[in-house]
Formats: sequence, C-alpha cells, structure tokens
Amino acid sequence: MNDVTSFVARRRLFGLALIVVILFSALLWPATGQAQDPVLPAATPDGFPGLETYAERCANCHGETGAGDGELILQAGNPAPMPFDAAYIRQAMPSVMFQQITNGEAAVGMPPFGPASSNPIDEPGRWNLVAAVFSLATPPEDVAAGQEIYTAQCAACHGDAGAGDGPDAATTDPVAGPLDDVTYWFNRSNDTVFTDLTTDQISAHSFQLEENDLRRVIDFARTFSYTYADPAVLTEPIAAGLITGVLTNGTSGAPLAETEVELRAFTPDLEQTLTLTTTTDAAGAFRFDVTDTPPDWVYIAGTSFDGLGFSSGADQLSRTQTALDLPITVFDKTTDSSAVSVAQLHVVMEFANDLVQVSQLYIFSNAEEAVYVGPTGNPDEGVIEVGVPEGAQNLMFQRSFGSMESFLPASDFVATDRGWADPLPLRPGEGALTLLVSYSLPYEDALTISHPVFYTTASGAIILPDNGVAVVGDEWTEGAPQSFGQSEVFRNFGRAGLAAGETLTIELDGRPTIVTDEATGGAVANRNTTNELLIGGGALLLAAACGVFLWGACPLYTSDAADERPRVDLGGRRLIKKKNDTATIVQHQQTNII
Repeated sequence: MNDVTSFVARRRLFGLALIVVILFSALLWPATGQAQDPVLPAATPDGFPGLETYAERCANCHGETGAGDGELILQAGNPAPMPFDAAYIRQAMPSVMFQQITNGEAAVGMPPFGPASSNPIDEPGRWNLVAAVFSLATPPEDVAAGQEIYTAQCAACHGDAGAGDGPDAATTDPVAGPLDDVTYWFNRSNDTVFTDLTTDQISAHSFQLEENDLRRVIDFARTFSYTYADPAVLTEPIAAGLITGVLTNGTSGAPLAETEVELRAFTPDLEQTLTLTTTTDAAGAFRFDVTDTPPDWVYIAGTSFDGLGFSSGADQLSRTQTALDLPITVFDKTTDSSAVSVAQLHVVMEFANDLVQVSQLYIFSNAEEAVYVGPTGNPDEGVIEVGVPEGAQNLMFQRSFGSMESFLPASDFVATDRGWADPLPLRPGEGALTLLVSYSLPYEDALTISHPVFYTTASGAIILPDNGVAVVGDEWTEGAPQSFGQSEVFRNFGRAGLAAGETLTIELDGRPTIVTDEATGGAVANRNTTNELLIGGGALLLAAACGVFLWGACPLYTSDAADERPRVDLGGRRLIKKKNDTATIVQHQQTNII
C-alpha cells in the first residue's frame, strides 16, 4: 500500500536543514586549452536524459536554466554559481567538465557525483550531464544557424554528419578530415577550436566567415560528438504512453481479478485533469493507454477494497520513459495494535524567555501484513494515538509517509480519552508513518514533561541547545555535543526503549542562558524580555532534522533517482525541479487512500 504522493506542492517543514546541502553544491568551472590525457565517453553523450539528471541533481543550485539562481542558493544568500552561458561554454572542455562532475571541486564546495558520492551518478549519466550543460548554454537558434552555414560551406568536404565523406573530400589538399572525432572535441574548448580555425593551422579553407558565424558553425559541429537537446522539445506532448500494473492483496498474496482500477492525472497546480477506469484481468493486471499528454502530468492508479482506498505510487511519463509501472497493493484490515511500534522517538527543544518549544518526531512501523484501522475499527474515531503533557499549548500535528522531506499539516487529528489520534489507517511496513507533534510549555528554572506512550518504542533521543539547561534522571544518558554544521552547539541525550503503556518522562533543570530571538532566529542572551519569544523556526527545524541524522543514521540529503521524473515547464526552456525538491501530491486529495 502506498501513500498518495506527488511532486507539486512545495515542501517547507525541513527547508532549512536542506539548505545545508548548499555547502555541497556549486558550479562547474570551465577550463581552456587542451588536456594532456583526455577522458572520453564510451557512447555518445545524450543531452535529453542529461537534462533530466540536471533537473534532479543540479538545478537546486545552478538554476533551472543554468543561470546560477537555484532555490537553495537564493534561500541561503550564497554567491551564485557561474552561469552556464555563452562565455562559459566557449571555455568549457568536456573531458575536464566530466572530471569535475565525477570528483567534485572542493574549492567551490561542489561534491563528487562519481564513485566517491553516497548517491553516485553512473558514468554514462555524468557524460549526459556534460551534454546537458552544453545544451543549456547553447541557444538552439545558434545551432540551427550554424547548421545552415555548415551545409552551405562545409558539408561538401566534411560530409553531412561530419564523417569526412563529402563528395569533394578527396579533392582537397590536405584531405578533409572527419569532424566527428570525439578525441578532438572532448579535448578542446570552443575557444580552442576557434583559434585553430583562424590561424595557419588550417589553410585549406578558401572562404572567410565572420566571427559570429564561425562560432555558430563550431556550436553545430560540436553536436557531432554529443546529442544536442533543446530543452523546449521536452515540453512537447508525449505522443503515446503506456501505464500498467498488477493489483495484489498484500495480506493473502493473491492477485485481484475483475476489480475496477482508476487512473488519475494531476497538473502541477493539483488540478485533476484526466480520469480513466478499467478492470483487472484474471491475473490482476491492468493497462491504460494515454496519448498526447503533457510531460508534467503526474499519474496515480487507485482502487477501493473493503471500504478503503488504496493507491499506487505517483510517477510521470517523459520523453525517455513512455511506459510506467504503477502496481497497487491492498491489504486486509486489523484492529490489533500489537504489531504497531515506534522505531524512533526524537524530542527537540528550543527555549524562549519563559517558554520551551517541544517537537516530538515519531517514526511508526506496522509489522503485520494488514492495515491497522484503530481499536474500534472505525478510522474516523482514531488510529495511531500519541500522548501530550498536561498544559501543552499551541498544539500542532504534521505527518509524512516514510520520508522526512514532505511533511504536511494534519488538522484532522481527533481527541481521545488518553491523547490525540491520527484518523488515517496505518499501512504495513517499517517507517510507514512519521508524525511531528509540536507544542509549547511554560518554563522558568525547571520542568518535568511526562505523557504515556501507547506502543513499544525502540529508543528515545533528546536534542536541545547547550544553553545551561540539562536533562536529568537515570534513564537518560548524555552523548557528545553536536553542532550540525552551525555555530550553535546542541546537547543530546538518549535512553533505552519503552514498553507500550509506560510513561515518557523528561526532567529539565537549569535556567537557559541563551534563548532564540524571534526577529532574527538567532541566539541571544536571556534578558527576561517578552520580545524574545518563541523559536524563529530555523534552529529548531535544523536541530530536528539533524537529530534524526545523529540518532537514526539518516543522511541529511538523500535522493532516489529511480523514482524521480524531472520535467520541463510548458513555459519554454525553464526546467521544473526534481519532484523530491518540490513536494507531494496532496495527502488530503483523498484522506482514506493509503
């Protein structure tokens, strides 16, 4: 069973933590001249898949069109990377660019994307990125103009495809050579080629071209060594697409035959724009054929089973992927909560003058191959329960399904006799649901926070600023302080697990010497003024995300490239960012779809 996810609503909750990634993203510096030991691709680099990889892995810093105006750069206020423009591409050497992409550039904070990366791009993909950068930096009109001049002035000797097989090739002195030699192109910048063509090194040409025309010919001739991709082409409708899947009962393992399946498509504005229905065959398989569809549509297949809605994952067609597999798994229901557990419970605290802001991050798992629908069997009466301490103020719930990257407010929680409950059924699997419960409590010099936990909890962790407040009590053990890449130091405490029904108790002692300034989000001395109120947000969110990194071995930045389908906006050359950087199809499209 899969949560209803999409790629259109901007993720916000852990934005600041993601900005830390900015420290690891920058520009590809151009290199001029001729390399001594050229690195060459095994196959012709292709700009089309390269643009998709660029949108996934590069646009957040370099910008959608390569202008150096990526969202992370703008949010952090860091110097912009060098734009991928005419000045850049004249100096850029493909073999050097490939090495920079592979090994990174520590001087400018660019990480490696080769084998040294925790999420590497394979070698053909890195070469495709080189082709993508050339495509972004070379206007299509220049390539077209260069082709026209080449056809009139060059093809008779060098051949239409630069193979040196033109009808007049044998009559030239020296004999016209091929222009599709990757060793030549990938070991030279456009400026180097221009210099070659405007010196005595090449004397066979009896004609002269203006500089701009010659540079356009070079732009076109370089496409003999890579597949040029005009980003605007990626906005064209996809002529034909195939969406298939198999409908299976995950509890019994049996396919569901003769069952209705619905395919829905959403625009980037969350408008449902297409609805198709079909019926599964005897093997539980279903198929949808779509034609002339925009490449930015997001597709989800779904069905109804035993009163609950179940969906596939969400995905997009593309120019390079015109078939999608959207399997749907349904499950039987259960009211037995014994298989539900909390894999990790993290508590993050920040202090204002007379308040402590508490954020509790729960990661829930369901070990049974069935959907947990709550103790009464009616999800509307509550499914997963959480406790909050007495006196909690400004209570807020947010949820995510198996990810730290797409939290959304959850305003549908219901009050129960012993706490609050999420009305959404819990699907099977580890990390099936992540809940963020936030509240504030009055604080002076000490405070005891306590509330029950309703499910077996494997471990607990607390992170708070090193500001004079400590967690006391034998059950909590302090670890080494952490800075998480920021100037502020955080203390962290861990404890063993709790059994279902036990009480989580946190005893705080000490007056905070540093509180958070609401106006700036920065730490200031505690002056007991009401203006220094609660949590500018940034420090807390950074601590929360990094706390998971510390205690749960969760990396700050992850990317599942196989699930990402970046697209090009219908507005022209502007690339849409990868889906993991732009958020989810609203989880409230249908709150009973899981």
